[in-house]
Amino acid sequence: MTEAVTTLNTNRVRDSVQDVTLECRELWSVGQQEAIRRLSEEHSPWYSRSTKRRLIPDFSARAARIAASYARFYLEIEEGGMPEHKGRFYWMGLAAFASKQVKCALDFIPEDPLFHLSVVPGASVSKNALGQGNFWLFQDIFVWHWFYARFPEQFAYCSPKRDASDAVDPVNTNMTALPWAAESLSTLNNLRLTNEITQAFNDIRAFEVTTDMESKRVLQLSSLMVIANHEQLNILQPLIYENWAFKRSLDMQSLIEGVPLVPKRVASFTTTCDTDNGERRVQMREGNLYEEADRMDFIASIAERYHLLMQRQKRYMEEVISSIAAWGSVR
Repeated sequence: MTEAVTTLNTNRVRDSVQDVTLECRELWSVGQQEAIRRLSEEHSPWYSRSTKRRLIPDFSARAARIAASYARFYLEIEEGGMPEHKGRFYWMGLAAFASKQVKCALDFIPEDPLFHLSVVPGASVSKNALGQGNFWLFQDIFVWHWFYARFPEQFAYCSPKRDASDAVDPVNTNMTALPWAAESLSTLNNLRLTNEITQAFNDIRAFEVTTDMESKRVLQLSSLMVIANHEQLNILQPLIYENWAFKRSLDMQSLIEGVPLVPKRVASFTTTCDTDNGERRVQMREGNLYEEADRMDFIASIAERYHLLMQRQKRYMEEVISSIAAWGSVR
């Protein structure tokens, strides 16, 4: 994963500068390579003296790094961040908590196959599905935000041109080698633009120029829910929740929910997996996660609580998000 994204001719005139314009295709490729890099580490195989980058094999570590990237975008500490507009990437703040919950679920399912058979039948199916969903959601949504933060003036023009199958050769090679790539890229239409992404970033741009605080809060919640619809219905539903084996695994887990050491279907606005503070947690008590309507009701409840806490306990919430932002080098 160290290949050049593109090759440019050298300017041979001493002490001069030559501008080179990167087209949309190259810019999307750079963003996609960055999404891969964030979940990678340097590795030296025992049989070689050279160092290469490889994906972090641990699903839980990937989820932690994904949560950190989301948190950094919310906090406006990424390259291209604009602290004066903190809050525009509102979904990213909630997504930091969500990927943390995915990490919790993955931590609960160790690699020991005896655990899968004796404690939670179908756990390995759940681990694989959660790993796939979280990984490919990141490959999609991170790059939209990365591009907008870095190249806001080019975003509207370049958005319709995003197409993972059209990435420059080194990046295309890296993408097709990613886990679950063939199935995921086909299912997700090669990460092309959706109506929800267009609407969400229109809301984000409006947030940047609006001065009325109540209008800003309305735009924040609007962009959050539109991206949530994209995340849940365009990405996760077709990618993992339509899988028969994963559905049966979720059914099995719901039957034993509440048994000691078995995690509940909960969103906790802390760095921990759950909390006794009722204000800072939302639990799904009925319905099925794989049913769109049931899951979206749960997501709406989580979003409402997040929105409320961001108004009433903003300092606390941003402290937690800042803590999650430090997970970017977890292995």
